[in-house]
Amino acid sequence: MSSDLLVTKTLIGQADEIAAAHEHFTTHYVVGGRMALYGLLGQMLALINAFESAIDREDLLAKVKYRLRSEFGIKTQKNSSDISVLIRYMTRADRKTTHVYTRTIEAAKANGIIPEELPAFIEGAGGVERIRALASTDHTPDDIKGCAEDRMALTKEYLSCRSALPLASFEMAESDEDLGSAGAAYAYFIGTRAEDGRYQILSRLPATEELERLALKSLSVLACNDLEQVLVGMLNPSTCTDAIVEENSSAV
Repeated sequence: MSSDLLVTKTLIGQADEIAAAHEHFTTHYVVGGRMALYGLLGQMLALINAFESAIDREDLLAKVKYRLRSEFGIKTQKNSSDISVLIRYMTRADRKTTHVYTRTIEAAKANGIIPEELPAFIEGAGGVERIRALASTDHTPDDIKGCAEDRMALTKEYLSCRSALPLASFEMAESDEDLGSAGAAYAYFIGTRAEDGRYQILSRLPATEELERLALKSLSVLACNDLEQVLVGMLNPSTCTDAIVEENSSAV
């Protein structure tokens, strides 16, 4: 083996090691850290909701402002929203970070997002910085809410068009058909993936409006941002999947 070939293989080996290290970093620190942050924001949203429904809300907020000032040297402005004050207290962060988190929580509340849904909502929106940009002077929470409603409508249209070209179809025993729909438009199933790669349907789920709302909201976060492009793609069912779904690799 020539020395040139040995050096080349050694360099490629080093490149492979760096690639593995980068994958580990991305998975455990970038992606893992981002999702950990979104989970914390979900906890903040839950606590903010609790503060807002508390009988002694005004007294609690006054105590929060006092402790921010007396214990942490953080002064709040008179026009600061309650959400902003609470986030500042929970993070003790600078104004910019507080602003970004506040806009994220406000957008979530405008969209009726519950704490458990917040990580998926933020990820689907492209991260907290993108939500902050949408909630700038040129956009309002209503704009963001309208965008989410457009995505939901788009998702329903996608499912309608997909019925012309389903991923799979099968018949079920009549005994499994009597689970009720409770106002839901779709049927839901629990499945698993076997060792040979084939998917197996294990059971049908009783359908409810709440389950359907959560399912459609989860699917809607995958909707492509370019709604016009999607609508054009939907004219051809064979390209429907490619039209609606885009890879979401946005960072915080």
